[in-house]
Amino acid sequence: MQNLEHLRMLVLSADLGSFSACARHMGKVQSAVSHGISNLEIDLNVELFDRSTRKPSLTPAGERLYRSAKALLTQSEEFELIAKAINRQEEGTLRLAVDDGLMTPTVLQVLGEFSQKFTHTQLDLVLLPSPDIIRQVQQGHCVLGLMTSEVESFKEVAFSYIGQMEMVPVCHPEHELATHSGVTETDLFPHRQITVRGHQKVEPASLVSMSPNNWWSSSHSAAQTLIEQNIGWGYLPKHKIESELKQKRLIAIQTVFDQRTWEVPVDLVWPKGATIGPALHWLLNAFKDAF
Repeated sequence: MQNLEHLRMLVLSADLGSFSACARHMGKVQSAVSHGISNLEIDLNVELFDRSTRKPSLTPAGERLYRSAKALLTQSEEFELIAKAINRQEEGTLRLAVDDGLMTPTVLQVLGEFSQKFTHTQLDLVLLPSPDIIRQVQQGHCVLGLMTSEVESFKEVAFSYIGQMEMVPVCHPEHELATHSGVTETDLFPHRQITVRGHQKVEPASLVSMSPNNWWSSSHSAAQTLIEQNIGWGYLPKHKIESELKQKRLIAIQTVFDQRTWEVPVDLVWPKGATIGPALHWLLNAFKDAF
């Protein structure tokens, strides 16, 4: 096993162009650097630097070993950073369940900030329909869920209401409902509705189907694709379809029973009695601010 300080001398001398520059950077005398590199050459039985010129330069063998030394030093620094993260009691991995309809730009920004702040906590992101998230959290498969409200299940988990998400009834431009104004619930009945529900065949409490003729999907993204193919109409998160509405690829259905944009409650859920480490604590607060 090579001395890491000698490897650092090799890399710094090559990067900075001289043994003296390396010595200044490391706070050592030049003779210590020269001696360290000489010992490394003896240990490896390889000449690392060509000293025939005023400034030493890497030999071909030195070039090859320089790249490996740089990688080893990077791994060593990573090793030390992980140890520091452990000492701060930061979690190694967090499994997070999110309703795909809630993957808003602000949520993505939170995840980006998390990746920068907790560089040594891995995130396992699972996209699920809201009715399935409670079960994943309750059974301990996920430490945090971001979902639309499922009030009946809240006795099983800890939760926090954090805001609302706007939902818009939409259809394809060639759908019969696209040209109707003052659409009533009765007007919707003959038309197939695309609805999201969980694997237990349970629809979100705040997004139950209104038509007796339904197709179901486990994600809002898949539902949007079906609606864009003129297979049916449905409620979609406003943030996901703003571009399609502006470009008339989707049409907002003019309903009379929605006097304003339908907003569904959004909640954070986590296991009751769970130990909340620094990374999870940060995510909880960041998601609350996001909504």
